[in-house]
Amino acid sequence: MPLPSIAKPIARLLRPFAPASMPRMSRPAYRWELASAACMPMALACVEGSTIGVIAQKTFGADNLVIALLTAAPALSQILSFLWARILHGIDRVRAIGTMQAYVVACVILIALAPISPFGEGLIVAAVLAARSAMSGIMVARADVWRANYPRNARARATGKLSMVMTLVNSTSALVIGTLMDIEQLGVNGFRYFYALAACMGLVGIWAFSHVRWRGRSAHIATERNDDSAQTHATARAMFNTLRADRAYRRFMSAQFALGFSNLAATAPFIIALELIFAPSYTQALLLTTVLPLLVPILAIPMWAKLLDRMHIVQFRVYHSWSFVIANVLIFLAFITQSLPLMFLARIALGVGFGGGMLAWNLGHHDFATRETAPIYMGIHATLTGVRGAIGPFIGVVLFSGATITIGAAHLELPPLGAYTFAFFAAASAVGAIMFARLHADIGQSLGPRAN
Repeated sequence: MPLPSIAKPIARLLRPFAPASMPRMSRPAYRWELASAACMPMALACVEGSTIGVIAQKTFGADNLVIALLTAAPALSQILSFLWARILHGIDRVRAIGTMQAYVVACVILIALAPISPFGEGLIVAAVLAARSAMSGIMVARADVWRANYPRNARARATGKLSMVMTLVNSTSALVIGTLMDIEQLGVNGFRYFYALAACMGLVGIWAFSHVRWRGRSAHIATERNDDSAQTHATARAMFNTLRADRAYRRFMSAQFALGFSNLAATAPFIIALELIFAPSYTQALLLTTVLPLLVPILAIPMWAKLLDRMHIVQFRVYHSWSFVIANVLIFLAFITQSLPLMFLARIALGVGFGGGMLAWNLGHHDFATRETAPIYMGIHATLTGVRGAIGPFIGVVLFSGATITIGAAHLELPPLGAYTFAFFAAASAVGAIMFARLHADIGQSLGPRAN
């Protein structure tokens, strides 16, 4: 096929991501963010909970609790979000993001050097926890940059495109890691080669992001430094007072907790069950645990972004939540029937849900908050994500494997649910979906996207 005939379809494919597709004022920042999004996620992929969980299980022989801790790390680190919001108060968000990205790259290098031993296993756990803590700070700071650089009616579209690029790089990275690990000549050290490359690409991503301009930077920083009001600080007290005063957001967070619990709890038991029932290769395991749930959102994000741009986040969640119910039902059926094709379909369905979840997680709080109180609302959302992330994976492992609880002379036996654990997760997701529907029915008339 002649080169020009190949170039044309590629150009058509890339055209929606071009800076010209953004509002004129947003194009310079978007251009540099796009460049960073093509590089930095290679490093982020190295500390993805499902990816490092598979490596720890199959290479380092990690037990179920270690796998639970590694898969919990992304959400567990969100508990620090209110602290990050406080630390970031009054400082340049772009510079802060660059510094935290450098910490992530350093952690990736540590994992690449970890020996296959109990010490190496401990080093991986420490590095993943440290990297995910830095990434929680990146998300808090990035939300402020996105809010300033992209208008409300284009924000979901812009962040959706950036998320699509990051997701594509992240998922492709996991697939490459799996392929390297399955090359017999490389043995168990295959992941090290990719981690070294990812660290180098991460540095390029940091350089690109350093060119992003935070619109209104000087005025925003001056306002934060001159305003000592607790109403704009994401302190624990401010978050508690906000939840107490804003009943709608309190109910929204309750519904989000019910919906999000199953997603955070499911990864660890899924990795364990996948190995027990299907004994897949590295490539198959990473396809199912990481690649499909991250790659499919690229196709789903444009659909969800259009929906989110037109409606309030509560109404959006009414429709979006059921995608997770369907996905967990399909995962349950795939394990029960031991059907690998059905499992691939189930993970595709989960990826569709994650596509909307990526947008809703980053942008949903803006439909409740003003610009001044956005850090508080984001802090609440992220902190509660951390709380359910701290308990969810461990509860998931206990539900799947069973446990014996000893209190004095009494012994309580919790029988293992095995594959039925995922039927439990489907029910938990359904509860969250119903809670969103009731919230919208009660206050839907007063809700609408805010131009802030």
